[in-house]
Amino acid sequence: MLLLTVAWVNAWAQGESTVTERNSSAPISIQYLTQRNYDSSLRVARKLGDFEGYSSYAVEWESDGLRLSALMNVPAAPAPPDGYPILIMNHGNAGNEWAAFRDFYSSDQDSASYRERVSAWPIIRFALEGFVVLFPDYRGHGFSETNGQHSGFWQLDRHGNRIRNSAGEFVPRVMDNDGLRFNGWLYTAYYTIDVLNLVAALSSFEDPPEGLEIDRDNLFLWGRSLGGDVTARAFTVGDRIAAASLWVPATTSLWDQAHHYQYDSPCCADGFIMEVLFVELQTYNTVHKTNLVARDLNPSNFVDQVNNPVIVQVTIDDTGVRSAWGIQYHHQLSEYGVTTELRVYPGNAHVFSGDLLERAIQADLAFFRSHMR
Repeated sequence: MLLLTVAWVNAWAQGESTVTERNSSAPISIQYLTQRNYDSSLRVARKLGDFEGYSSYAVEWESDGLRLSALMNVPAAPAPPDGYPILIMNHGNAGNEWAAFRDFYSSDQDSASYRERVSAWPIIRFALEGFVVLFPDYRGHGFSETNGQHSGFWQLDRHGNRIRNSAGEFVPRVMDNDGLRFNGWLYTAYYTIDVLNLVAALSSFEDPPEGLEIDRDNLFLWGRSLGGDVTARAFTVGDRIAAASLWVPATTSLWDQAHHYQYDSPCCADGFIMEVLFVELQTYNTVHKTNLVARDLNPSNFVDQVNNPVIVQVTIDDTGVRSAWGIQYHHQLSEYGVTTELRVYPGNAHVFSGDLLERAIQADLAFFRSHMR
């Protein structure tokens, strides 16, 4: 055990401090994701209903051979001459033990329901403000497929907690075909691929709802917590984004995150998370014969590739995701000349609600509208 501990401590130091050459061989590295192609098409699976000010649809697209699902809310108000602007909203870590997350997103594997999801206010609110909103399930979430299989162990969230289903039962662990832990430390890269294939699918919308016109030049991204990491990686890799918003984003080194959740976080400090990250990196490199290191997945190491404006919103004492991660990312973007805005709110809320939620939405709306093309 001592040798393993020394090994992963050394890997932590080397992965973030001494590696300077950018490696593009690992299929989930930001370097590789920047070079690869994304191609898909979008179709309506079913209409979910007409509501006051908007209509809802379940839509589908393919990502790496998997059929994925999303909720789409369409404004009832007439579209602008060039069509509705588009907002893809990327959720945070789902299926863990924080009831507030489940209530806000309703997107864990067992209890996902579009009826519940329609009630999530931000998804509705942006549609009422004139955006076509897409709220995707990443692979393995909600109604989206996964290339995984149950392996006889308990499924863990990325904090190391065993996941319970809606009946309170522990969920069997799902491993993908590369031997990686579902929703593990490296999996946000796959979620980024899913989002980028969704972006590509917008160029090929099969049989859209009658009269729906979308403005592909005004495509915006939003991400919260883990979804902030997914979103930041997506706009680092892609070049079609008009602007993006990150709420309490996990935009920092995986080693920094692992250290926080192992030693500092009141929710889940349990003493083994850094070792789990090291093992997952080893497993991935063994399967793919690559030399992936954690820095290859960290969007803050690639801010020189970012071309779109970004707004970052955090609460200063957030214990779920350290506010420093988003604040530092804002300043890193600014160093490289990226147009960026930072909103720091008092308190420790990781899930915005009430007046704070309204203030954050208003800030996003003003930011998006000021950067429409």
